[in-house]
Amino acid sequence: MWDAIQRVVWTALVSTLGQTLSLILPVLLFGWLIHLSSHLLEKSAIRLIGLKAYLWLLAWPGTAVHELGHAVFCPLFGHKITGIRLFSFSSSRENAGYVTHTYSGRNLYHLVGNFFISVGPLIAGSAALYVVIRYLAGLPLGLGELIGGGRGLDPGWGFAGWTLDFLSRLWTLALRLARHLDFTDWRMYLAAWLVLSVGSAMTLSPQDLSAAAGGLGVILCLLFVINLVAAALGYSSPDNRGLLRIAAAVCLVLTLVLLICSAAAAVIRLLCAVTRR
Repeated sequence: MWDAIQRVVWTALVSTLGQTLSLILPVLLFGWLIHLSSHLLEKSAIRLIGLKAYLWLLAWPGTAVHELGHAVFCPLFGHKITGIRLFSFSSSRENAGYVTHTYSGRNLYHLVGNFFISVGPLIAGSAALYVVIRYLAGLPLGLGELIGGGRGLDPGWGFAGWTLDFLSRLWTLALRLARHLDFTDWRMYLAAWLVLSVGSAMTLSPQDLSAAAGGLGVILCLLFVINLVAAALGYSSPDNRGLLRIAAAVCLVLTLVLLICSAAAAVIRLLCAVTRR
């Protein structure tokens, strides 16, 4: 009896660890890198043109997308929005926008929602950047191709082969986008402004990070319970190769967003150096 319980618990632990490493951890890593890159872009832009100019000329579209990223997930997870400000031309960057909401600390669904509400700006910002690049700038960036690129990866190649193929797909995509840049089209400059604005607003506050960590903890606990029940009922653990393909598709999109934010930050930092700001 005790041996059977141990086997069930061990199977659930192994399944949960595999799902975490193959799907959750890679997405969290790229999300964290985007947060850092966006924070650098924001600081560099403020350093270059000053806080007031940044708020008036650059920050407001991105901040609105940021706050909508929080707000859209609140009703989806049963949270009640008690206050919202998409943007205000205040003297404080932290007070430019906000979303306040209430929820029940005893409701697991509400607690899970804390994670998605907190990382909402990363999701909304990535979606906004895709729309800007694809439809405003007119660059050939098919969503089906991005998702299909991840699915085409074969986990059987091993980590080295998987990484090389992933980078090859990313490089091919970047070259094709670069070939279609048209600097004589005014839409390209409008798209660049929006990329800077949205990219610099894809940061998470300490409160966001804390709430996201709490929500993630609840998600992992629920995932373990589900795996525990599945193991007790004799169901086999899901194929992690499928999860790897899903993670690869998501990471391909997030990597593109990361490169865009990083490139924008590098350009702004170079301008700071040239102007000695």
